[in-house]
Amino acid sequence: MSTRLLLTLCAGLLLAGCATTRPTRPTAPPAPATVTGVPSCDAYLAGYLAGHRAAAVFPADQLQAHYQAMRDSLLQAASDPQTRPYLDARCRLLSSQLSQSPPGRPPGATAAVPGTH
Repeated sequence: MSTRLLLTLCAGLLLAGCATTRPTRPTAPPAPATVTGVPSCDAYLAGYLAGHRAAAVFPADQLQAHYQAMRDSLLQAASDPQTRPYLDARCRLLSSQLSQSPPGRPPGATAAVPGTH
């Protein structure tokens, strides 16, 4: 009977050891995909949809089409050696305008000051 008890204990310990899992390290968030090759433009595109949703610039059903048009425009400019040098400044400005735009107004618009027209 002691052999049977010993086998039961060993089986129980074996199962208990297999049931525990090692803690896993948190994984880093994926890096934004490079689209244009210009880091500021890629960052702008990465936040475009969320930023425009938050600013309520376009109706929800039109947002994807606007994103695609902006993406295509930036890709075309990035592939043109004449315009590529200016893309970093353009995308930094676009990002700045988007982050400062009041809800419901296009990027670059400012909120109306009460009492002024």
